[in-house]
Amino acid sequence: MKKTLLISILALLGAIGFTSAAQAATCADVNYSAELLAENPMIKDACLEVVEKNGIEAIRLHAKVVRQGVTSTTVRWKMPDGSWSSSDRRYPTRGATADIDGQDIKIHDLAPGQEVNVYVPSANNWSLMAATPAAAAAPAPAPAPVAAPAPAPEPMPAALPKTATQLSLFALLGGLLILLGGAVSIVRTRL
Repeated sequence: MKKTLLISILALLGAIGFTSAAQAATCADVNYSAELLAENPMIKDACLEVVEKNGIEAIRLHAKVVRQGVTSTTVRWKMPDGSWSSSDRRYPTRGATADIDGQDIKIHDLAPGQEVNVYVPSANNWSLMAATPAAAAAPAPAPAPVAAPAPAPEPMPAALPKTATQLSLFALLGGLLILLGGAVSIVRTRL
């Protein structure tokens, strides 16, 4: 399923400069599926807007290609405040393409530094929250999960074990002195 989701995300790369009419829905109105959040934990923070792309509602993200690997593409996501996320490695399927200016370009052919729009369609990935009346009482918050106690650190040993000796150092020093003596002898006989 990871590949299918990634294909749908990368296959909907749009042309830079895509504009659309103002939408009433915003990223704050989006309910993400658990599967989408598990595969793309940054998507909630990197959502820029809800748009209509090819007649389908989609959320728009903006990515910058950092580097290309043999089987992976590393990108950074643009955040709504204009900053960039940390690097995120994606694994597009072989032959996956992006639509850039009406041309299909292989994902692995995108150059480092190239910026692209990514559109995630709503189908089975996310939905808009239903409007709730203001008079409706908010549900009680779930109790905070009890954190498991952190394991105690292992105690440091009182002293490191003595397994090494000075014998190898003396052997190395002796070998170097023998080589030096041989070199001096050769130089002396030639002069």
